[in-house]
Amino acid sequence: MSKSFLKVIAAASVLMAATACTGSGEQGKPSPTSGGSSSTSGTSGSAKELPKRPAELTLNGVDACKLLTAAQMASVKVTEAVPEQIEVNDFGKAPGCFYENGLKYAYTVVLVTTKGVPFWLSGSGNVDAKVVTVAGYGAAQLNFTGTNSVDCSVTVDVAEGQQLHMSYDPGTEKGDSQDQMCDKAGKAAELAVETLKTLK
Repeated sequence: MSKSFLKVIAAASVLMAATACTGSGEQGKPSPTSGGSSSTSGTSGSAKELPKRPAELTLNGVDACKLLTAAQMASVKVTEAVPEQIEVNDFGKAPGCFYENGLKYAYTVVLVTTKGVPFWLSGSGNVDAKVVTVAGYGAAQLNFTGTNSVDCSVTVDVAEGQQLHMSYDPGTEKGDSQDQMCDKAGKAAELAVETLKTLK
């Protein structure tokens, strides 16, 4: 089994979650999360509005594989950053990066500049979207409706019409709960946003 296998799994997971959201399925009901992570915090009630951005952090020209520093990669226990053009939903291919720990798991970041986070909050499709906060920015936490073991994505409202999309994909390292996977995605998204601030 090669490392490219995990890249395929991670990319397919991002695409499946996004494709499900464009279907004509029933509107999902957001599932509860533990709120135990310091990187994300939920909004009260069922609010689907994003808070105002502290500042615009445009993604144009950003290298997705430089969004986690060496120290940050060590903190989430990944050892390799692999650049790739990745498609989220039907937004078109965008600059992305797989931050990998062998075949165990990967964090996938995609820099979407063609559609903003409000897209995910429309309430249709097979993805539950919950508004959370990441490093002071509004974000949507995305889970497959009715599942708790596939992956979790957190996509951050960094600029008008743009989103920093971070997924955690377990690969061969199974056993995390949905809350744990979402906490991991939220932590990595927070680190990426903190780095993005220094690039502006």
